[in-house]
Amino acid sequence: MHFGLFSLLQQRDRNQKPREIYREMVEQVQLAEKVGYEIAWFAEHHFSNYCVMPSPMSIVHYMAPQTSRIKLGPAVIVAPLYEPMRMLEDIAVADNLTDGRLVLGFGSGYQQYEFHKFGVDLKNSKKIFFETLELFEQFMSGSDAIEYNGEFVKAPETHFIVRPLQKRMDTYIAGGVHDLALQKHVAEMGYVPFVTTGWSTTEEVSANRAKVVEAYEAGGLPTDNVPFAAQVYVHVTDSKEDAMLAADNARYVRRIANSMREQYAELDGAYLIEGPAKGEPELETIAKNAMIGSPEKIAEQLTARIKAWKPTHLNTFHAPGNIPHKKVMSSIERFQTEVIPLVEKELGPLAKLGAPVPAGPVALAAE
Repeated sequence: MHFGLFSLLQQRDRNQKPREIYREMVEQVQLAEKVGYEIAWFAEHHFSNYCVMPSPMSIVHYMAPQTSRIKLGPAVIVAPLYEPMRMLEDIAVADNLTDGRLVLGFGSGYQQYEFHKFGVDLKNSKKIFFETLELFEQFMSGSDAIEYNGEFVKAPETHFIVRPLQKRMDTYIAGGVHDLALQKHVAEMGYVPFVTTGWSTTEEVSANRAKVVEAYEAGGLPTDNVPFAAQVYVHVTDSKEDAMLAADNARYVRRIANSMREQYAELDGAYLIEGPAKGEPELETIAKNAMIGSPEKIAEQLTARIKAWKPTHLNTFHAPGNIPHKKVMSSIERFQTEVIPLVEKELGPLAKLGAPVPAGPVALAAE
């Protein structure tokens, strides 16, 4: 298993300009590469301060020459909001610019507020997502040309001048763990199911993993090495005050996301108004349950979660809300230099744990 760094690029503080948020993100990714993270993930959201990055592929293009080892990927491409043929070209260009370091995350999206602005009906999102995924698979199949005629996605016979460097790139599919048909397809194609944990308990996330295993069983596939990826809040600190600050910002993310998902969000222009989420725990409970606190506390939690989830990948979210940049940088470094050694003392080398990312049936003869 390995770790990634997640960048949501939020503008909780109205006085912090997007340019500053981007600059801090660059420094955080460069530090993550230095201390050993495997992947840098970049979110996609539109038209609100929940995320000031509407195009994660643009960030991948931008970060390619500013990094050398770390893999770069969108988390996730909200497929129904894309012109699919242009999306394929963007993927090919990104893989070339990163020298084959591109990883992909795909999702169907959930925010009606965003879909409405693009003229896309959210109720069709899953169908559009699946058709886009099939088009992507044809693109990666090695065919000289592609052609597709779906209900929502249509493409005439097309040859591409730019192709990805990789014959297959690691591909993660966000959400949909209760959609058995989707998860069977994910399993058969060798993709990695990807879930967010928020303030969910270890047991609740384990239940999500059980749904993935169920899909493998339904597809007649072996279940001893099932890939699984999860996003977790992390803030390494010895300060109770900083721990509560991190918990407050984690709560902010969940509050805003829930308001968008459940369609009760209120906005002041492009700024989302924060309000309590249904059933949210107390702030002290969030700080206790999330991986927030001392290296020893986090190592104990991480060890338990690795044992329970058997993850392929953990996507660590160090910068929710408006945690000061210096504190984020400290947390990123201390996670790798202080937390991981404690976990490996208990479990052994983490690179040997969990399922490998499957090779899968998708192949591209790119020259």
